[in-house]
Amino acid sequence: EHINELDWNNKYILASQLASAIEFLHENNIIHRDLHGNNVLIHKKNIKLADFGLSKKITEASSNTSKIFGMIPYIDPKKLDNPNYKLDKKSDVYSIGVLLWQISSGHKPFYETDYDVSLALSILNGKREKIIDGTPVKYNNLYRGNN
Repeated sequence: EHINELDWNNKYILASQLASAIEFLHENNIIHRDLHGNNVLIHKKNIKLADFGLSKKITEASSNTSKIFGMIPYIDPKKLDNPNYKLDKKSDVYSIGVLLWQISSGHKPFYETDYDVSLALSILNGKREKIIDGTPVKYNNLYRGNN
Protein backbone atom coordinates (compact mmCIF):
# COMPACT_ATOMS: atom_id res chain seq x y z
CA GLU A 1 0.00 0.00 0.00
CA HIS A 2 1.40 3.38 -0.97
CA ILE A 3 1.49 6.21 1.55
CA ASN A 4 -0.77 8.41 -0.56
CA GLU A 5 -3.43 5.70 -0.45
CA LEU A 6 -3.63 5.81 3.36
CA ASP A 7 -6.41 7.64 5.15
CA TRP A 8 -5.60 10.40 7.63
CA ASN A 9 -5.99 8.11 10.63
CA ASN A 10 -3.36 5.71 9.30
CA LYS A 11 -1.09 8.61 8.33
CA TYR A 12 -1.43 9.93 11.88
CA ILE A 13 -0.52 6.52 13.31
CA LEU A 14 2.61 6.33 11.14
CA ALA A 15 3.60 9.90 11.99
CA SER A 16 3.11 9.23 15.69
CA GLN A 17 5.21 6.05 15.47
CA LEU A 18 7.99 7.98 13.75
CA ALA A 19 7.95 10.71 16.39
CA SER A 20 7.97 8.08 19.16
CA ALA A 21 10.89 6.20 17.59
CA ILE A 22 13.01 9.35 17.46
CA GLU A 23 11.92 10.32 20.96
CA PHE A 24 13.16 6.90 22.16
CA LEU A 25 16.53 7.43 20.48
CA HIS A 26 16.87 10.91 21.95
CA GLU A 27 15.91 9.71 25.44
CA ASN A 28 18.84 7.29 25.10
CA ASN A 29 21.12 10.12 23.93
CA ILE A 30 21.32 8.81 20.37
CA ILE A 31 20.92 11.05 17.36
CA HIS A 32 20.14 9.46 14.00
CA ARG A 33 21.69 12.24 11.85
CA ASP A 34 20.45 10.86 8.52
CA LEU A 35 16.65 10.80 8.58
CA HIS A 36 15.03 10.87 5.16
CA GLY A 37 12.35 9.01 3.26
CA ASN A 38 14.65 6.17 2.21
CA ASN A 39 15.56 5.43 5.85
CA VAL A 40 11.98 5.16 7.09
CA LEU A 41 10.48 1.82 6.16
CA ILE A 42 6.83 0.90 6.47
CA HIS A 43 5.99 -2.75 7.06
CA LYS A 44 2.41 -3.80 7.78
CA LYS A 45 1.56 -0.20 8.69
CA ASN A 46 4.42 -0.01 11.18
CA ILE A 47 7.38 2.37 10.98
CA LYS A 48 10.88 0.91 11.02
CA LEU A 49 13.94 3.14 11.06
CA ALA A 50 16.90 2.07 8.96
CA ASP A 51 20.48 3.09 8.25
CA PHE A 52 21.96 3.86 11.62
CA GLY A 53 25.40 4.19 10.01
CA LEU A 54 25.63 7.87 10.92
CA SER A 55 23.92 7.52 14.30
CA LYS A 56 26.01 8.43 17.30
CA LYS A 57 25.72 8.64 21.00
CA ILE A 58 25.57 12.35 21.66
CA THR A 59 28.88 12.20 23.56
CA GLU A 60 30.52 10.57 20.50
CA ALA A 61 29.04 12.86 17.87
CA SER A 62 31.66 14.59 15.83
CA SER A 63 31.54 17.90 14.05
CA ASN A 64 34.36 16.73 11.80
CA THR A 65 32.22 16.06 8.75
CA SER A 66 33.11 17.59 5.44
CA LYS A 67 30.25 16.06 3.46
CA ILE A 68 26.56 16.71 3.69
CA PHE A 69 24.87 13.36 4.24
CA GLY A 70 21.44 12.27 3.14
CA MET A 71 19.16 14.27 0.88
CA ILE A 72 18.95 18.06 0.75
CA PRO A 73 15.31 18.66 1.82
CA TYR A 74 15.75 16.59 4.99
CA ILE A 75 19.01 18.17 6.15
CA ASP A 76 19.03 20.72 8.95
CA PRO A 77 19.58 24.09 7.21
CA LYS A 78 22.32 24.86 9.74
CA LYS A 79 24.29 21.95 8.24
CA LEU A 80 23.65 23.24 4.71
CA ASP A 81 25.00 26.61 5.80
CA ASN A 82 28.02 25.23 7.67
CA PRO A 83 29.44 21.80 6.74
CA ASN A 84 31.21 21.71 10.13
CA TYR A 85 27.92 22.13 12.01
CA LYS A 86 27.47 19.30 14.51
CA LEU A 87 24.13 17.60 13.88
CA ASP A 88 22.09 17.25 17.07
CA LYS A 89 18.64 16.34 18.37
CA LYS A 90 17.20 19.50 16.80
CA SER A 91 18.58 18.35 13.44
CA ASP A 92 16.64 15.08 13.80
CA VAL A 93 13.52 17.06 14.74
CA TYR A 94 13.88 19.18 11.60
CA SER A 95 14.12 16.00 9.51
CA ILE A 96 11.05 14.56 11.25
CA GLY A 97 9.09 17.66 10.28
CA VAL A 98 9.98 17.08 6.64
CA LEU A 99 9.06 13.39 6.95
CA LEU A 100 5.71 14.25 8.55
CA TRP A 101 5.03 16.53 5.60
CA GLN A 102 5.97 13.67 3.26
CA ILE A 103 3.57 11.30 5.03
CA SER A 104 0.77 13.86 4.81
CA SER A 105 1.35 14.70 1.14
CA GLY A 106 2.18 11.25 -0.19
CA HIS A 107 5.29 12.39 -2.04
CA LYS A 108 8.84 13.57 -1.46
CA PRO A 109 9.44 17.21 -0.52
CA PHE A 110 10.09 19.54 -3.43
CA TYR A 111 9.36 16.62 -5.76
CA GLU A 112 9.12 18.97 -8.75
CA THR A 113 12.55 20.47 -8.04
CA ASP A 114 16.07 19.18 -8.68
CA TYR A 115 17.93 18.37 -5.47
CA ASP A 116 20.83 20.71 -6.15
CA VAL A 117 22.64 23.78 -4.87
CA SER A 118 19.74 25.98 -5.94
CA LEU A 119 17.34 24.05 -3.69
CA ALA A 120 19.83 24.15 -0.81
CA LEU A 121 20.10 27.93 -1.16
CA SER A 122 16.31 28.26 -1.28
CA ILE A 123 16.00 26.21 1.92
CA LEU A 124 18.67 28.38 3.55
CA ASN A 125 16.53 31.37 2.62
CA GLY A 126 13.48 29.88 4.34
CA LYS A 127 11.80 27.84 1.59
CA ARG A 128 9.62 25.11 3.12
CA GLU A 129 6.77 22.96 1.93
CA LYS A 130 3.33 24.22 2.99
CA ILE A 131 0.96 22.16 5.12
CA ILE A 132 -1.33 20.17 2.84
CA ASP A 133 -4.87 21.56 2.50
CA GLY A 134 -7.34 19.43 4.41
CA THR A 135 -4.81 18.21 6.98
CA PRO A 136 -6.79 17.29 10.13
CA VAL A 137 -6.14 19.30 13.28
CA LYS A 138 -4.92 16.17 15.10
CA TYR A 139 -2.21 15.59 12.47
CA ASN A 140 -1.38 19.29 12.28
CA ASN A 141 -0.87 19.34 16.06
CA LEU A 142 1.56 16.41 15.85
CA TYR A 143 3.35 18.12 12.95
CA ARG A 144 3.72 21.29 15.01
CA GLY A 145 4.75 19.41 18.16
CA ASN A 146 1.48 20.05 20.01
CA ASN A 147 0.46 16.44 20.43
